[in-house]
Amino acid sequence: MGAPDSAGRPVLALVDALTTGALLARRAAADHRIVHIRSRAGLPETFAASLPVEVFAADLTYPVDPEGVTARLAALEPVAVIAASEFGVETADRLAARFGLRGNDPALSAARRDKDLMMAALVRAGVPAPRQHRSSDLGDLLSWRRERGLPRVVVKPLDSAGSEDVYACDTDEEIRAAYEAAIGKTNLMLCPNEAVLVQEYLEGDEYVVNTVSRDGRHWITDAWISRKRPAVTGDKRLIYDYEDLLDPDTPAAHALFPYVERVLDALAVTDGPGHTELILTPAGPRLLETGARVSGLANPVALTRCTGADQVGLTLDCHTADAPLLTARPPRYARREHARCINLVAHRALPLPTRELEAAFSRLPAFESSRFRTAEGTVTRPTVDLNSSPGVVFLVHRDPSEIERGYKALREIEHELL
Repeated sequence: MGAPDSAGRPVLALVDALTTGALLARRAAADHRIVHIRSRAGLPETFAASLPVEVFAADLTYPVDPEGVTARLAALEPVAVIAASEFGVETADRLAARFGLRGNDPALSAARRDKDLMMAALVRAGVPAPRQHRSSDLGDLLSWRRERGLPRVVVKPLDSAGSEDVYACDTDEEIRAAYEAAIGKTNLMLCPNEAVLVQEYLEGDEYVVNTVSRDGRHWITDAWISRKRPAVTGDKRLIYDYEDLLDPDTPAAHALFPYVERVLDALAVTDGPGHTELILTPAGPRLLETGARVSGLANPVALTRCTGADQVGLTLDCHTADAPLLTARPPRYARREHARCINLVAHRALPLPTRELEAAFSRLPAFESSRFRTAEGTVTRPTVDLNSSPGVVFLVHRDPSEIERGYKALREIEHELL
């Protein structure tokens, strides 16, 4: 049942409510007493600043005192333990299993984080996956590519995030540079890059498919087609330009959605949110990665306008006793309005003018909202990946041509102010 507070609210535990996980915490706080758990003793400041500490009844650090945190949670009798960001996946799995709550099997926690183990799990389940090779030795990586005759490969860390140190490479020299940029580095997830991954380059459009699951049944909450552009630094790196909300009745969706469900099954994602990135190749869908957490595209107001619900609210519903929202919803969303999520691009170093940007964007007819990654006045740097993008802007409208006009106007504003 859980131990309610004086207002009658049951306890809900969230692990690492960072970035869009803060949306989950604020939404849950309306009906629950929030106990927050940090999976790491030292979260990066840029992430820790996004924690909504004002809604926490308690803020505990698991690795400092695992037994003490577990005992305190046991006394509070939480109704759920949920990973609120990528950082918290493994700790949330462990704690949910400890208390017999809905969650994903801890035996596959590592495969839901490590991209090498992830693809191996797909192969075991008979799900098509890209060819790849993990090694700490540069010569071994180069030999693997040559033996398979791959003209282009992608070099990436095993378990980072935000497209950090992800490079498409055509030559041994480029692979060497990408390897040296990553190996030995402590990545954004605070994990050392003791090895790197070389993966075949996948030709085709990139998509994002967001889901929620309960007792092994999956619901597609929203899906997006991603568009990229060259980085402003002038090198070969591509950065995310924007994502458009996908029509769920297109042939692409009909190919992607069953594949994503097979991926979730292979990774034992049975309860809670999922965020899957994949390429639709000529041979069919191929996974890039799946995260057992809420999407970075989470925007409850915009998605409710567009689909009638959103992944944040449905994630909480996955862990309620009767799941009224889920049981009333079909397994595929319907698109009511068009939406575009635009990733802002910084062209130079300057104090981030959030207020000026917000005022200019709000005059666009399709403007729905904006979300900045750092505070007003924080010095920007040229955008080379998602983590160096200053923020995102959501455009929503029934007329797709209005979204296109808004996008072009936004890029002009951005070029002037960023």
